[in-house]
Amino acid sequence: MRSETFDQKLHTRITLGDREIAPVTLPRLVFMAGRDHPKAVAEQISTMRTIRAGRAAWQAIGKAESFKAWRSIGAALAIGKAHALRVTGANRAAGQPYCREFGKWVRKYGFDKMPKSTRSVAILLHENATAIEEWRATLPERQRRRLVHPLSNVRAWRASTVNGNGKCLQDLKREAMRAWRRFVSCARLLPPDQAAPLWQRVVTEAHQ
Repeated sequence: MRSETFDQKLHTRITLGDREIAPVTLPRLVFMAGRDHPKAVAEQISTMRTIRAGRAAWQAIGKAESFKAWRSIGAALAIGKAHALRVTGANRAAGQPYCREFGKWVRKYGFDKMPKSTRSVAILLHENATAIEEWRATLPERQRRRLVHPLSNVRAWRASTVNGNGKCLQDLKREAMRAWRRFVSCARLLPPDQAAPLWQRVVTEAHQ
């Protein structure tokens, strides 16, 4: 007599008394590529959470305006910008196709009542969040509390940069300190006759 396989046994109907019990089947977990892949699903969930948080912050902005709230709004709008760029194939946030697609997105997610200029600067706030946060950390607490709106933060942060090179004064100071420590370390390893002209050059530069 041919023996049954495990799968065949699972699907064999069993009779208990006058009742016939349905076959036992095990659930199958199928992970598909693309949008149904677990990683893609997790990214979609994270994206929707960011959009919902930004929309909630925007809806409450009149009652609870804060720098943190505008960070959330900017993060949500940046998703809309990325979506419009991807759908239209545009290489920058400009042009009728991009504006049309971005307009559809902001209407869908409830940001259409926000002025266009405010949306743009909120996105800039998000895109430069790390640099702006570092710059804000150098400010007195009283000044930080006053800087709430994204336009105020972006404008003041840009004004703090030197010659438009994108680096704030605090960043330049840190780089100068690292360079100075490196210079001193190397100069001390040189013979005195070779190090002396370098130290003299430092003195000369300091008095110019």
